[in-house]
Amino acid sequence: MAGTHELAAAPRSGPPAVADSYAGAKQWLFEQVHGDRRETLYCRCPFDRAKRVDHAACGYLTTGNPERAARVEVEHVVPASWIGQGRPCWHERLCVTVSGRSFKGRKCCARIDPAYRAAYNDLHNLWPTVGEVNEQRAHYELGLVPGEARAFGRCDFEVDHGRGVAEPRPEIRGDVARIHLYMAAVHGVRLSEAHRRLLESWHRDDPPDAWERERDERIERLQGNRNPFVGRDRLAGLD
Repeated sequence: MAGTHELAAAPRSGPPAVADSYAGAKQWLFEQVHGDRRETLYCRCPFDRAKRVDHAACGYLTTGNPERAARVEVEHVVPASWIGQGRPCWHERLCVTVSGRSFKGRKCCARIDPAYRAAYNDLHNLWPTVGEVNEQRAHYELGLVPGEARAFGRCDFEVDHGRGVAEPRPEIRGDVARIHLYMAAVHGVRLSEAHRRLLESWHRDDPPDAWERERDERIERLQGNRNPFVGRDRLAGLD
């Protein structure tokens, strides 16, 4: 996979007032951010209150995991492993269960690392996604995949497992770019220079639309901060 995703120094302004738990963040996401906009990020698949995907409405076809294809999950647009890299709790067994077994990784970081928890629970980085697409995207960079092989039916989302790259549809490339730039600026997630240049071009070529600005405002009401790259009248952050 191209590039590195280490953790840089924390920003001076401090973390946003995110939900105390990941469960709380997901509740906010489904009920207060997307309660009236039940549509997944990559495939534009509608889903109901029980988080069941309407495959017929979006022309989605499963690639072999119908159970996850049938449900909506929460996607970390900037993957959790990128947030965790560079943190001792991700690599070292610093946590212990009640039975005495030591462990590391996301559960350990969520327990003992407040900065990781703030990044992991940040609503700006969370989006409803078809579970199977979440699985296939894995921790890959979002970039360009040669050709237009559609593995998910009409869903315009391609995955190159060999290169570790997934390509989102053009209509949301600016959205996902601004999320990456936000996570780098606010939570210190490192982006490779090549990846940052691509994201900055997506940011410029696909400006925020009305729903992206509305989503940003809803998140601000919940956790007290906006994404500075989502500007109302201009492309904020890179001008």
